Amino acid sequence: MCELDILHDSLYQFCPELHLKRLNSLTLACHALLDCKTLTLTELGRNLPTKARTKHNIKRIDRLLGNRHLH
Repeated sequence: MCELDILHDSLYQFCPELHLKRLNSLTLACHALLDCKTLTLTELGRNLPTKARTKHNIKRIDRLLGNRHLH
């Protein structure tokens, strides 16, 4: 089991109030951070492992970071 699966399962178990879509976006952001090793909004969006266009990935990260339910 890879470390991102462990992170996802742990957050799912210990934070049951966390919405599943939000949890998936958070896990993808962690995956992007491990790949790019740069902590900027645009670099995280560029390195998201999805088939969506870069513009949409950057917007996804922006919405995740601005989400008041994660703070």
